[in-house]
Amino acid sequence: MNSMICSWIINVIGPKLHTSIAYQKTATVMWKNLQKRYVVPNTPKIHKLKTNIAASKQSGLEVVEFYSKLMAMWIELNNYVKIPQCTCGKCECGVGGKVVKLMEEEHTHHFIMGLEDKSYANIRSQVLAFGPSTIS
Repeated sequence: MNSMICSWIINVIGPKLHTSIAYQKTATVMWKNLQKRYVVPNTPKIHKLKTNIAASKQSGLEVVEFYSKLMAMWIELNNYVKIPQCTCGKCECGVGGKVVKLMEEEHTHHFIMGLEDKSYANIRSQVLAFGPSTIS
């Protein structure tokens, strides 16, 4: 299977790149080599998504519709911005879980910031009064 995938990679890339990856032992190593050279973050798209999330307002949508709209943007953003995670397998401090919790709290804040003031101002105040550990 590995040799088949290696052949496929060699056949689909430009001839000028052949010598730089042809002698790699696995398709995974080939792919990672190409990925290091050619994968670039899509900074304008990331900026646009973050801007749209920050500017999102309920604007007459049902709460469920508004949340779904935000959720779609968060999912798309997660495709571009990966949360770093421990890869050593020895991490005991739980920093990965703490980073995920911070992201969830940020999502919660974006959601309650976008709710309509006239309908949800009291609820927003009550939720914020509980503190960050209870809002996500």
